[in-house]
Amino acid sequence: MIDVQQIKERIAAEQYRDTNSCFELRMMLMDAASTLTTKHIANLRQGRDPHVSLVLLRAFRSVRQHYFDLEKAKEGDQECYNNTRDAVVMELANLCQQLKGNIIPLLVENPSELKIAQ
Repeated sequence: MIDVQQIKERIAAEQYRDTNSCFELRMMLMDAASTLTTKHIANLRQGRDPHVSLVLLRAFRSVRQHYFDLEKAKEGDQECYNNTRDAVVMELANLCQQLKGNIIPLLVENPSELKIAQ
């Protein structure tokens, strides 16, 4: 989940500079799609929650669609760039929020127990 968060932050920080910006954003979207696919496959192989796999696949499909939308856009289409970037950031933020619900918090009564792990 941390890597999805990092990808989201990297995409959110990107700004349109020139016509190469669209290519760079597409590469980031490929990275995001690859990460989502890897997480989905790992989830299936480990026999974990099928709901998580479904959420990951939906996010993958959305990112893939945004990639194709950006690829079809005219060269230098800044509005499409901004819309795509914002939509993907929202998609990844929603994914992180949904996955947070699947994390079981560990309650530690004695904080010194955590120092052993450090």
